[in-house]
Order: sequence, then structure tokens, then C-alpha cells
Amino acid sequence: MKLKEEKYLDWKIFFSQEESNAMTFGKIILNGDYRIKKVYKDTKRNYVAQIEVGNKNYILKEFRSEVIIPQRKIQTLFKKGEALSTLINTTEAIELGIEELVKPIVALVKKNLTIKQSYLLMEYVEGEKISSIEDIDKIMGLVEKIHKNKIYHGDLNTSNFIKERNKIRILDTQGKKEKVGKLKRWYDIFTLENDLLVKELNYNVRDKYYLKEKDIWFYLAYLLKNLKNTKLVKKIKAKKKELRKKGWKI
Repeated sequence: MKLKEEKYLDWKIFFSQEESNAMTFGKIILNGDYRIKKVYKDTKRNYVAQIEVGNKNYILKEFRSEVIIPQRKIQTLFKKGEALSTLINTTEAIELGIEELVKPIVALVKKNLTIKQSYLLMEYVEGEKISSIEDIDKIMGLVEKIHKNKIYHGDLNTSNFIKERNKIRILDTQGKKEKVGKLKRWYDIFTLENDLLVKELNYNVRDKYYLKEKDIWFYLAYLLKNLKNTKLVKKIKAKKKELRKKGWKI
């Protein structure tokens, strides 16, 4: 991927060289010259909205958790941050032939030593919710496609896919690659097995998955997934949510 970087005000605008209008889009977002049509999420940790620019719809994401959570903030001293990483990873995956991924257009990052604020502008996909066994069959085909390229989703639920005409599109992933082993990819599978629609339709995810052999990564992922579902971990998560409501940055 050939990445281009431009400065504007206190920001850096990143985009693929193939996106000829990306710099213009970046300035439009930073100047606030767009209309918010629908807000999907607006929390201390994340912001996601459908916006309109020039009579066309887009998705705008703001990654807030890496700005407010201390350990995440410290990591941005050395890392690119979620907006830029998603732009790079997803664009590279699309270049590998995974065209079902929602296309990122431009990443906007304000950074001193750590990231102060960041946005990602992506294409808007209009379609229908996943609803049938046939839909999940198609999802499993896409899972095989990304996993064979060593890419894992990170939040593999049917809600993160959408039917656009006759094809399924992949939503809400950073498109990260697994450098060693298959831990993250097996974790994807265990996450999908716990999806509400998958359970409702009694869909056998593992039977449809292209990997059949239970290797060390399978058992590590299985252990990790089950550990996160223990009463102790659930209590810790509930306590963290409670503390966040009181203003704690954790």
C-alpha cells in the first residue's frame, strides 16, 4: 500500500494514493462541513455516526478509548493508533482481494507525543441484517477468506456483517494480521459460536470452519474464551463499568 500523508492545521491526514479526493474529505471533516444523519454510538470510549458529504453518505468513527484510558494512551507513544492502523490494515487486505471489507477513505490523527484525537472516514454500506442459515454460510466463506490470509476480525459476530444486494460485507474490524500461530483466528470462531443468531438457528460454526484439527492454538483460544466467561472476570468487568460511570479512566 502506498500511503500518503499531509498536514492540515494541527492534524495529519493519511490516505491511500489511489484516493484522489481523500485530502478534500479530510479537510471537510476537520472543518465540520458535513451533516450528521444518524449517531450509532456516542460513549466516552467510541463515537460512530452516519454523515452526509455532498449528498453522499459515509461512516465517521472517533477512537476515544486510546485518548482517555491511560494504558492505551501510553501505547500511542509507540503505535500508529486505531484510525491509522485500520486504514493501513484494511486497505492492504482489500488489495489482497478481500473486497468485501468496508473501504476506509481517510484517517485523521492529532498527535503530540501521544494521540490527542483521531477519526476514520469509511464508506457507508446500506443493506439488510444477517438473518438466515444461508447468510451465515456466506459469512463462514468470508471467515475462511480472511483467515487464510492470516487476518482475524477481532469481534466476529453476525451483527458485524451486512447483506448488500447479493453479497455480504464485513464491518467493524481493524483487519489485523496474526504474526504467530492461530490464537486470534480460533478466538474469532469461539466468539461467533456465542453469537445470538448463531445459537438461535442452531448453526454449527466449527463444522463449517475450514480448519478441523484441534492444535495448541485451538486449546489456548478455548481456554482464554472460557476464562473470560468466569464469574470472577464478569465481576471485574462489571466493576470497571461501574467505575467508568463515576469518571474513572480505565
